[in-house]
Amino acid sequence: MSRWEPITSIDIGNHSIKGVVVNDTNEGKEVVAYSTIKAKGIESGDIKDANALNESMENLIENLEEQVGKNLKDNFLISSSIGNFKFQEIIEELILVEGDNAVTVNEKHVEELRENVLKTVLGDSNSVYHSYIKKYILDGNKIVFNPVSMNARRLEGAYSFIIGDSVHRSSVDYATRKTIGEAEYFISPVSASEAVLTSSEKDSGVVHVDLGYHTTVVTVFLNNAPIRFERLSKSIKHVVFDIAKVLKTSVNEAERLLKIYGVADYRNIEPGIIEYKALDNRTTLETSRELLARIIYARLREIFLNVRKVYRNVIFDYSEFRDLGIPGGIVLTGGGAKILKITDVASDVLKSSVRVGSFVNIEEFQIEENEQILTDPQFAAVFGNILQYEKKENIEIFQKKSRKNSFGFGEILRKLFKGE
Repeated sequence: MSRWEPITSIDIGNHSIKGVVVNDTNEGKEVVAYSTIKAKGIESGDIKDANALNESMENLIENLEEQVGKNLKDNFLISSSIGNFKFQEIIEELILVEGDNAVTVNEKHVEELRENVLKTVLGDSNSVYHSYIKKYILDGNKIVFNPVSMNARRLEGAYSFIIGDSVHRSSVDYATRKTIGEAEYFISPVSASEAVLTSSEKDSGVVHVDLGYHTTVVTVFLNNAPIRFERLSKSIKHVVFDIAKVLKTSVNEAERLLKIYGVADYRNIEPGIIEYKALDNRTTLETSRELLARIIYARLREIFLNVRKVYRNVIFDYSEFRDLGIPGGIVLTGGGAKILKITDVASDVLKSSVRVGSFVNIEEFQIEENEQILTDPQFAAVFGNILQYEKKENIEIFQKKSRKNSFGFGEILRKLFKGE
């Protein structure tokens, strides 16, 4: 009989909340429950009503508990794209020895360098959600990825951080603690990247585009670390607003039209008439499939033109990409990635290979019904949370084993991942 120690992973989006319950069994990770509901209390990318958000969270948990037939009390993972978070790159230097004679770099030097850089980014106003080491530089000219046992007089480390406002971190914590208590927190686009990108893609170079309702987040990876992380103002909500405005209907009805009949490319579309409700929610109106597709296409093209600016800037800034472009191409996640033919529009605008992201560790997970959940780009962050948590746990185990030589870095790392 399998032990019952489930992990409940939840992604709080600006438009919907997704959740899964995963239990680790002898045969693998079993998805025993999943649910998605509309988010309440969130407007324009921020929490406006914590009680309403708590109500949404309670409804989600109730749905999951009904499926498993048990109460869910511990081991909650939460990701969110709500609030302010930004990307920051820092290069920190450590003088190993004065004079001309080099010394051998050891683990203590590397950990001291990390401790120094964390002191720079950690503060009363910052919470570090994710951190990456991009490269080390010996004596200002030799780039390496592991400096231990090499000789140098000076050691530099280039780091990338995803940093959130502590006020935002406190707001999300406050809005969810009543329902779930303590939890581990992550940033949704980062978790989604973890779920859909392979290590080879992130090493060689790849662009992840998270098509969220409120924002579009573009993350570019190289050498297994983000080198660009940008939030674009145009997003799927603007597609919905355009449909509502042109067809003179409500936002809710526009969302329904996009979800059921939406096609990203109007070219070669099958003719047909679509019925929908006017603003009064009683009068029946009609539109053509082509007109609906043209509305969707126009705004999606604008979104991908903005993504193209990021893509081109990265190619200009990094010599590795100037000849052949970014090898891994473009990978799409988020609710917007589910729009039919969206890869056609994206590849046409970006002049690059485009795919909809699906969970790369799918063979490690099992589910009895609706296996599509594992490949649904809208659920990418939910499963990415679990992968991020496993990485974090492995790091903490390693730090405990080497605590005597850690210069106190284990405690700093714990605070880093917990956002303290």
